[in-house]
Amino acid sequence: MSIKRKIILSFMVSFSLMLILVILAYSAFIKIMEDVRSLETTDRVRSKTLEMRRYEKNFLNGDDSAALRVQTFAADIKGIIRTGDFNTRTESSINDLCGNLDKYSAIFSDILSKSLEFQKINNKIIRKDSPHFALMPLINATYREHPIENIEVLKQTFSEESTREMITLLNDISYDVTVLRKLGDELISASKDLDRTARDRIERLIKVVQISGLIFLPISFALGLVLLLKITQKVVNRLKELETTMEKAAHGYFPSVHIRGSGDEVEHLKTTFNKMAEDLRHRQEQINSKDEQLHQSKQLAALGTLASGVAHELNNPLNNIHLAAQTLTRAVTKGAYPEIISDSVLDILSQTMRMKKIVSDLLEFVRSKKPQYEQFELYSLITDTYKRLNASADLSGIAFSVEGEGFISAGHQQLEQVFTNLFINAVDAMEGQGALKVNIATTDHEAIVKVSDTGKGMDPDDVERVFEPFFTKKGKGTGLGLFITYNIVKNYKGDITIESAPGTGTTFTITLPLRNTSEDGA
Repeated sequence: MSIKRKIILSFMVSFSLMLILVILAYSAFIKIMEDVRSLETTDRVRSKTLEMRRYEKNFLNGDDSAALRVQTFAADIKGIIRTGDFNTRTESSINDLCGNLDKYSAIFSDILSKSLEFQKINNKIIRKDSPHFALMPLINATYREHPIENIEVLKQTFSEESTREMITLLNDISYDVTVLRKLGDELISASKDLDRTARDRIERLIKVVQISGLIFLPISFALGLVLLLKITQKVVNRLKELETTMEKAAHGYFPSVHIRGSGDEVEHLKTTFNKMAEDLRHRQEQINSKDEQLHQSKQLAALGTLASGVAHELNNPLNNIHLAAQTLTRAVTKGAYPEIISDSVLDILSQTMRMKKIVSDLLEFVRSKKPQYEQFELYSLITDTYKRLNASADLSGIAFSVEGEGFISAGHQQLEQVFTNLFINAVDAMEGQGALKVNIATTDHEAIVKVSDTGKGMDPDDVERVFEPFFTKKGKGTGLGLFITYNIVKNYKGDITIESAPGTGTTFTITLPLRNTSEDGA
């Protein structure tokens, strides 16, 4: 996952918590608005109820005109309850309130009807010419508020028979007033309970929002900060490791960066840097190889100059010694000379031939011949080379065989020297006894020749140095044969490799292009 996506994800986590808080706050706000509307309705109900109770008191104190106001307020309260916006959780309380209000209205209507009947009877009993007429205003003003006291007054003032019906009405009114007041108190209490319930819910919701804010806001900020710091620290640590590795690269050491991958930009940077480091290591190896080759070339150039001078200085005296040795050899073979003289002359001739071979190798070592190309058949070249070698040396103990054939374009004389050197090296390794096998194979573009012997083989250290100049394990060799062979093969854009181990023999593999590649390129 990229760094950009990680940062976006961390912000999304923090934003999600804040969004949850916003949703909770909005939900609480909706509920608060519902409760506020319910509170407004409840407040109207309570206000109307208080007004209704005030007029109820006036009515009970003798104000008959207040009855209409009580009934009007009761109807208003029912209308408010019916059309009001209450919280669904207060539905049972509202139903109870409506039931009590209906009972209140019914009781009040009953009191009103009984009051009218009481006044009608009272007017019949107490006439204007009656000595008790002065009691009428007092009784009419107090019979609803103090019905029991009025009953006592009636009993003391009038006969029991004349006031029996009035006393019955007053007892009923007394009971109804008690019930009415109780219902009125319950209406007030119910409206207060609704008001208190709405206010409590609002306070709880506000506390929930406050607590949610105190919890979610710090958590969202802390979580976002922790995730951001973790991402930043991880990126910075890996960049520091990459920086350390780059400092090493600046000093010529190109190690790979081993950073645990996470698929982000730092991982891509690590991959790119490792590829660059690998390329730089490869180029550094090439530079070191070229430097080593240049150093060797300088050494070989200096050595070649020295060898060329020595070879030229030795060549003329050796030719004279060789001619003199040949003359002496012919003379001692015709005359009767002591054996020691004839053996010495033959030894001089043999050592002279060896010295000429060394001088010839030195001259070949310093020469830089331009490749010559001609078409010829490999099988014939190899067999002819072995025949000439067989004519000058005893190869009777060697089992020689050639398999395959193929034409090639190269220098005939130089390739003959290549195989001569390889055959001599193989014969020396087998000490004159063994099998020498040559296998020829061709592809569309190159010829592959394998020269194998059954000699004693070579150690791995010797295998690495076998193509170096003057390297030899033989007392009589110069160490230039395989070096010259290597240079000839390379001069023709080919390659030569060696496979050998102690006791298993040696195999040289020569790979040469079938045609002149420089001409093809031209």
